[in-house]
Amino acid sequence: MFLQQLINGLTLGSTYSLLAIGFTLVLGLLQMLNIAHGDVFMIGAFLGLTFSLLGMPLYLALILAMIGAGLLAVIIERLCFRPLRKAHFLMPLLSTIAFGILLQNVATQMWGSEPSRYPQTMEIAQFHLGSVQISSIDIIILVVSLGFMIGIDLFVRKTRFGRAMRATSEKPQTASILGVDVNMVIIVTFFASGALAGIAGVLTALVYLQITPFIGIRQGLIGMVAMVIGGVGSLRGAMIGGLMIGIIEIMNDAYFTASYRDIILFGLFFVFIVFKPEGLFGAKER
Repeated sequence: MFLQQLINGLTLGSTYSLLAIGFTLVLGLLQMLNIAHGDVFMIGAFLGLTFSLLGMPLYLALILAMIGAGLLAVIIERLCFRPLRKAHFLMPLLSTIAFGILLQNVATQMWGSEPSRYPQTMEIAQFHLGSVQISSIDIIILVVSLGFMIGIDLFVRKTRFGRAMRATSEKPQTASILGVDVNMVIIVTFFASGALAGIAGVLTALVYLQITPFIGIRQGLIGMVAMVIGGVGSLRGAMIGGLMIGIIEIMNDAYFTASYRDIILFGLFFVFIVFKPEGLFGAKER
């Protein structure tokens, strides 16, 4: 029973990790929070739904939803962040809140406010490992999520462009003097952030099987909680934070009651904000 719930928690938590990494990428680069990130997640889920309804296989719907969500994040950077880089830090925050509400209304007009159900585009197989049962969908979610987590971590740490991202995060003016195209770094970072949200949207829809235009509100908040628990600015911390939250949610539902879920999660969020704001793996700052 425990091992089964642990697998379920890792499956759900891996989607939270993708969201938290997207938040971390933008916050680490610009020191600004993209509140519309949860709604990019929602649009990614609906794009995946639309492509699936057109008869596309899951992998193609996932790729197209990832690209669409990434481009949407670039639009957010262009409209909500770039014109306000020198403004008070609240201005981009407020602009992304407004943009997120705009996306919710656009999604309501396009797909309706009622829950939309994902079609079954592939045969679902069940595998048994002793008392543990895992479906082919669970395997796909875990493999895709972990693959992108490892990929983005290696990209940021090992590649030349990743070094440019870290340099821009530390001192953008110095990075620019040294030849780094800061605007390009920001655009690519936003695209990667949105693409991860789009992937998380489609994978989450495969778990819940139905979505609404308002699913991004709670998922976005959960992504922020995962980022804070793992450590603001830490990619690996965001990964672990998301997995932890998924396990906590599933264990709560299995052994207690679902009505306690948000009390526990956001209570934990409050405790970290007050008593350990650097999170589990973040660096302390004066």
